[in-house]
Amino acid sequence: MKQKRSLIAMLTIWLLLGLVNLLARMFPAAVDLYISKLFPLISGLWSRISGIFPFSVGEWMIVTGIALVVIAIPSVPLVLIFGKSKRKTILGIAGQCYGWIVTWVFCVLTFRFFILYQGTQLSKTIDHTTYSNADVLNVYQQLVDGANAEAELVARDENGYFILSDDLMPEAKACMARLGEIYPQYRGFYPDAKPIHHAYFFSQQSLLGIYYPHSMEANYNPVVYDHNLPVTVCHEFTHLKGNIFEDEAGYYAFLACMTSESHDFRYSAYISAIEWFEPELGDDEEAWEEFFRIEAKCSDQLCRDLYTFVPDDYWETHQEAEEVIPTAIVSDAANTVMDTSLKVNGVTEGVGSYSGMTLLLLHHYLDE
Repeated sequence: MKQKRSLIAMLTIWLLLGLVNLLARMFPAAVDLYISKLFPLISGLWSRISGIFPFSVGEWMIVTGIALVVIAIPSVPLVLIFGKSKRKTILGIAGQCYGWIVTWVFCVLTFRFFILYQGTQLSKTIDHTTYSNADVLNVYQQLVDGANAEAELVARDENGYFILSDDLMPEAKACMARLGEIYPQYRGFYPDAKPIHHAYFFSQQSLLGIYYPHSMEANYNPVVYDHNLPVTVCHEFTHLKGNIFEDEAGYYAFLACMTSESHDFRYSAYISAIEWFEPELGDDEEAWEEFFRIEAKCSDQLCRDLYTFVPDDYWETHQEAEEVIPTAIVSDAANTVMDTSLKVNGVTEGVGSYSGMTLLLLHHYLDE
């Protein structure tokens, strides 16, 4: 009887969660209100709780979940073979435990991930046709000029690569506080972003950072080049305030870092913007020639830092000890999962939506 009531309760919760997801797709204005008013309260509470621990709680939740699945696979046949007398009871208890875990995961993902995608997407409110090729080139020129200037002012190692000289976490929080003065959504508490322990696996997926909805944490990959860190931490911080779209997270992270007087943070912002800048110049050959001419004006110092992810010798020195699954397989699988997840949640462009940051940068430089 207890198991039956438990099953009915689970099914009821799943039906309600399905209804919530359906209503979110129907009423984006209600989702916007949830993101601006209620989500920050949820985020602040859970971020404070998970922030008590010095390690990434979300990462170890995933490890625990994988372990439970691995344990469950051989356990079922063992129970069927050796636990004949208590077979029904054991399987019933195990089924309830796993059922409630899955229900909790679905509940968390619904309110901290799925429905966030149904809010208003800023890039969808901007008419890209209002920008000419000259506008695109103008903004790109400003980004390159800004990056070249900051490249001269940051610290570098003996090989000429960027070295982070400012305190990462305090300045990242200060950047978000200043951003919150302009955009109220980003006001409030921010926990310390935490380094990922399984850095090699995440590097195989080309991940700079990750937001864990079940623990409300911002995490970053600690093995990447330093210039990635300021904008990455601010990027993950925006997710904690309900901004789930990657192009917008990158855009607001750029704006946050640009409020800083730190050359490290401003340089990080410029590099990120240049790397994500994908112009739509059509068949205008002259415009493309001008674009490549501007690109060629990147200084040697800037070129050394652009499109650098991890140190050159990282893969060689870590592959043998840490690689469980070949990088090509992990990378392809991660890209497929992300693309599918975005499309299921209504982002029809999939991972192609990341290029929306270009439109947002045009909007910032030309309209705001």
